[in-house]
Amino acid sequence: MADYISYIRSKVGHDKVILTFAGGILTNAAGDILLQLRGDKKTWAIPGGAMELGESSVDALKREFLEETGIEVEPVRFLNAYTNFEEVYPNGDRVQTVVLLYEVVALKEFDIAHFHNEETLSLRFFSPEEIARLASISDKHRLMLDEFLNHTFAMGH
Repeated sequence: MADYISYIRSKVGHDKVILTFAGGILTNAAGDILLQLRGDKKTWAIPGGAMELGESSVDALKREFLEETGIEVEPVRFLNAYTNFEEVYPNGDRVQTVVLLYEVVALKEFDIAHFHNEETLSLRFFSPEEIARLASISDKHRLMLDEFLNHTFAMGH
């Protein structure tokens, strides 16, 4: 089923639901991490998105990463599952998110200089120092990035 979120929202409105997402961390040769400036919340985030019914987390990751960045990726390592975060979207939708996070590599050369669409206002690689100073990032994404940068992944998030 395409567009599971629209389907489930037609049944429950803005009530809180559990949704599963897949996200990917892509680094460049300098170790900087690609983040997207989200169109909905105007915050910097790890690229990724919601799984559709019948879709694996890896397939969702590849699809969403391509949609949000224009980059074809392949996961090389599963990093962690994050299950204890709640969000309220600008349209009033409430969710508890389950995020399956992967480290990814690009399958071919890419150029992010002019990429943008409805979901992604801008793309940029950030150094660990720049990430530490970012104010416009959610607690969930900050935790994911901190764990990746510190090479320590705790269970139970």
